[in-house]
Amino acid sequence: MDDAGRDARGPDRATQWLIVVIAEMAAILLLVLHEGSDRKWPGFADQGLRMLLYTLAIAPPLMLALMVERLREHFSYLAIGLLAALLAGIALHTGNACLPGSSSCVSVLNSYWLSLLVGLFVLLPFLQTWRDAGTRLPIGLPYSGLYHHAWDNALALAATAAFVGAAWAVLWLWGALFALIGIPEFRELFDKPRFVYPVTGLITGFGLVMSRAQGGALRAVLRLCLSLTRALLPFVMGLSLLFLAVVLFKGVDTLWLTRRAASLLLWLVLFGVVLANGVYQDGGAEARYPRWLRGFVSAGLVSLPAQAALAIWAISLRVDQHGWTPERLTALMVAVILGLHALLLAWAALPARDGRWLARLSVGNPLMAGVVVVLVLASQSPLLDFRAITVSSQLARLERGEVDLVGVDACIDKAAQAFVNGVETPVNSESRPCEDGRPPDKRIEQLDIHLFARELGVQGQRALEALKTDPRYSGDAKLVAEIDDALRDPSNLQPEWRTLAAADIHVLPAGTALPAGLFEALAADLKLDRSAQHLGTRSDCHRELRICVLMAIDLGGPEGLEWLFVPSEESYELPPLVYGQTADGGWQLMAWAPHRYDNARLKAAPLLNRLPTAAASRWWQLRLGREQFPIVDGRPELLDRSARPVSADP
Repeated sequence: MDDAGRDARGPDRATQWLIVVIAEMAAILLLVLHEGSDRKWPGFADQGLRMLLYTLAIAPPLMLALMVERLREHFSYLAIGLLAALLAGIALHTGNACLPGSSSCVSVLNSYWLSLLVGLFVLLPFLQTWRDAGTRLPIGLPYSGLYHHAWDNALALAATAAFVGAAWAVLWLWGALFALIGIPEFRELFDKPRFVYPVTGLITGFGLVMSRAQGGALRAVLRLCLSLTRALLPFVMGLSLLFLAVVLFKGVDTLWLTRRAASLLLWLVLFGVVLANGVYQDGGAEARYPRWLRGFVSAGLVSLPAQAALAIWAISLRVDQHGWTPERLTALMVAVILGLHALLLAWAALPARDGRWLARLSVGNPLMAGVVVVLVLASQSPLLDFRAITVSSQLARLERGEVDLVGVDACIDKAAQAFVNGVETPVNSESRPCEDGRPPDKRIEQLDIHLFARELGVQGQRALEALKTDPRYSGDAKLVAEIDDALRDPSNLQPEWRTLAAADIHVLPAGTALPAGLFEALAADLKLDRSAQHLGTRSDCHRELRICVLMAIDLGGPEGLEWLFVPSEESYELPPLVYGQTADGGWQLMAWAPHRYDNARLKAAPLLNRLPTAAASRWWQLRLGREQFPIVDGRPELLDRSARPVSADP
């Protein structure tokens, strides 16, 4: 069907208004969900229910708005209804993988929405072409219909997104201009959810109507862009052949020295797949390549499966070393999909009986699309749950001794050396080796507790809770504290959780009593009630996990001792602080020291084993072995201090 015919089959006037109504109703439903979440309405704490409602408010309305062409089009309503039932089950499964209020939902939901976007985008052209064909079963659907519907959907979404963005840019300018002349009400109105959702829904509806009505103009732009693929494809195929030849000459070992081999190889395969399909398009016309250039491009296409195989090999090596994770499972799924497409292109590039170049793509591409839909939707269901696979893989590695919950005994001070089995080895303060003596590729690594707590949803958190009660680990107070700390939700910024306790800080020299008022002054300055937003999310102290030190030191200034506070390494924005006593016996921040100086870093943990010494000079200095750190005099604005009221003179 040509462009004129496809435009004639577009939505009529009544259906266009239906599309606007669908978009507006979806926006209002999203507003209700937003209000329910903010106001904590009954039932909204259930992540499964919330995910179900959000999925039904976004996916089916958008697909129906892209698909429907006539008001009495029963096929579209039935197809979208059945699809909504399938999505409801997937949404409940994904939502129930999140604990209420847990930050682990972020990674779970990102994967869910991305998989949903890809799966539904690939599936929708099949439903549209099936409707146009009018057959009982979706068998033998014309490839040209699938091709044109897929691009029409992509162009409609892109044009609608551009229209919505432009409309909101105008509204933002509107509010900003009136705010300049003292009328901020427009800007305040435009920021309210009760304005944002309905207006965005209305703009989206009209954007979809206009983009679908102007399909012919958009396709003309598309043809111009796709014509450029004919020029790019030979260059990419030349790169593929050259790279493969160099790898065969130098060997594959150089590829494994970096962690980017798989991703770069997959990008190369992706470029080849996209450009080759851009050259073939709907199969209506062959690419106008000279015979010699077509042979060269065909050789490059035949080399693509080797690139995909190298990427899969690289992923398998990482899995052998570190086990499965959701990222590696996703990478493998992408590699398998691209590998199948590469095999299809290699097969299509071989000579055919009818002499048509790449003609086999019209048979293989629909099959590949079906594989994509099945894989991406199954990855969000119990059939292929990446989180469950990861938990099983990592726990199995723990049982086999490939990882340890405690990990290698790390060195606080690696300057110390000792002979272990006749080999000079770095040792810690207890003269134990820093490492376990295995070859680098065989050393026992520590189980990634934060992976379980942050990315594996309910399955990961339940596994951590089970490890806490395991008799093999329950007696390790530091390990239990680390698991509890990982399970704590960083988005839950309750003041009582961040309150600094004197018992959390190591006081040095050991046995020294803190003077009255010092700790209170320090706690007030650190503001661990989170009012100082620039402090790191781990700016608090923990006696085992995030070591902070408060030590007495004589800087040679006023009589008495000064006190140096060195925060934990996780407090990236907070420098070491020096406190001195005031004339009235109180304590105040009087100076600070830099984190880094002359390629050295002042850390709290090494101070537990070796105290620094003060060096009197024009600039006070701390010395720790060969390392020196200046102490900067004065009281700069290091922290986000609230203004203190000053009483006026009578």
